[in-house]
Amino acid sequence: MEFREQIIEYRKTASSVSSLATNTDLYFLEKYGTSGKGASYKYDGTLIPGNVYFFTYNTDAEVSEKVPFIDRNPLILYLSSEKIGNDIVVKSIDLTVTPPEQRLEILQKFWDQFKPQIEDGMKKVEKGGTPSIIRVESRDISSLFKGTGYNTSFNGFKFKFMKDVKWIDYSDWSKLPFLKYSSIQGLSINEIYTNYRSKLNK
Repeated sequence: MEFREQIIEYRKTASSVSSLATNTDLYFLEKYGTSGKGASYKYDGTLIPGNVYFFTYNTDAEVSEKVPFIDRNPLILYLSSEKIGNDIVVKSIDLTVTPPEQRLEILQKFWDQFKPQIEDGMKKVEKGGTPSIIRVESRDISSLFKGTGYNTSFNGFKFKFMKDVKWIDYSDWSKLPFLKYSSIQGLSINEIYTNYRSKLNK
């Protein structure tokens, strides 16, 4: 099924967007929260490019003028990693701090571009295997996500601070645009969304 069709079908499961958001939060936290059982594929310590992950981020950084907020429970589309100094930095799009409409656009564009690899990954996981690796070259990121403002939520997370990492089932991607849950230190999520949207037309 096309990603847009999955979104439409999921939207039909609730009478309103607000109730759908509540249902999504409950489902997501029960499955992927700290005490949740997680997806059918269990994270084994290795992040796979082109997949979505949820985790607790116990960074020692503090909120400041330079760092106006810290996402303590990021939901990320993982793209690549880089060793910087003694740290491994996980480069990704933080979907938690991406407004729902742009979150949908980012996932839609990614799914449409890499549908064969995603479907292959689905089959592998169903058979007890490992999800597919989907690499996006740095030079292709801006064209792939053009118009989504993705660069506002493009972030690097230090791997050593990532705890309780869970891989997100492909079948749950269509629920993610409706997820409202966030654990942000510093700015409120609405302030973060407003800042994101203000940069879309620039």
